[in-house]
Amino acid sequence: MNIKADIAIVKKELIEHKGSLFFAPAILIALFFVLVTFQTLFLGIEDFDRDIPFHEVFIMAFMAGTAFFIIYMLITLFFYYADAFSADRKNNGLLFWKSLPMSDLRILLLKLLTGTIVIPLIILCWVVVSSVASYIIGVINYSDFVSFIAPWTALSTLLQLFVHLAVVLVIVLLWLAPFYAWVAMLSVFFKKWAIALAFVIPLVLITMEEIFSFDAFQSSYIGDFIEHRFKNIVDHSIGTDAAFNASMTSLDMDFDEGRNIHGATIFLERLPEMLWHFISHVRWMSLLAGLAVSGIFVYIGSEYRRRFIQG
Repeated sequence: MNIKADIAIVKKELIEHKGSLFFAPAILIALFFVLVTFQTLFLGIEDFDRDIPFHEVFIMAFMAGTAFFIIYMLITLFFYYADAFSADRKNNGLLFWKSLPMSDLRILLLKLLTGTIVIPLIILCWVVVSSVASYIIGVINYSDFVSFIAPWTALSTLLQLFVHLAVVLVIVLLWLAPFYAWVAMLSVFFKKWAIALAFVIPLVLITMEEIFSFDAFQSSYIGDFIEHRFKNIVDHSIGTDAAFNASMTSLDMDFDEGRNIHGATIFLERLPEMLWHFISHVRWMSLLAGLAVSGIFVYIGSEYRRRFIQG
């Protein structure tokens, strides 16, 4: 096992995608910081409930940053996988990697590992950076809040939110692994065309199934499977768990007409319970089956690359 070569492959992936992983998030956070600071210092904060403790706002800022960067990450990963498995063919780079004592399967698995673990951790770090920016904005406008939080309290809150989010994110990405592995496999065969074909091929198969099933386009096994894969990561019995639902009744984090977000600290307190409930209701057998399918896609791509792509 050549650990140095493994690390070199991961580093290469990060360097090749440094624009989307490092530069773009940094620019977005800088713009957010400048614009919000300008708004609060020079234009003021209108219709803001000043009875809300800053701790509540800080948690909500983390969640808002999380929502934004998760969407950003899912889009980034799609384009990453559409390029990663075929990028080695540029500038004769594939000849170098084939000269190493590493199989094509190992190289592609390392690329898959980079997209599943390393890149999400980088994006999570940007969520933390955006939260720190929010904290600094709060320090600048401390007079607008009824109470403030010390830096160590903010750090403790960030750590709790980060750990729980990381666990959920890993499970979700493992669940979505077949979709990303599908795009990655297509990139081995079709390079950049994989982006379009990732959608076109399923649509063609669904259309053919509908035509030959003679049921007036009422059902599609392929379409139902794809929909199920996106929606049903957890057992739906989670929604009928009376005990869990009763414990969540006091959790209210909606921005209503009175700007009420006082449920944020309750959300923080309930995170361990919510995380455990999520983990215990994940469809683990379906997740493992999806990982097996992902492995098949990667293996097919590696075999084609080994047998037919020389440089």
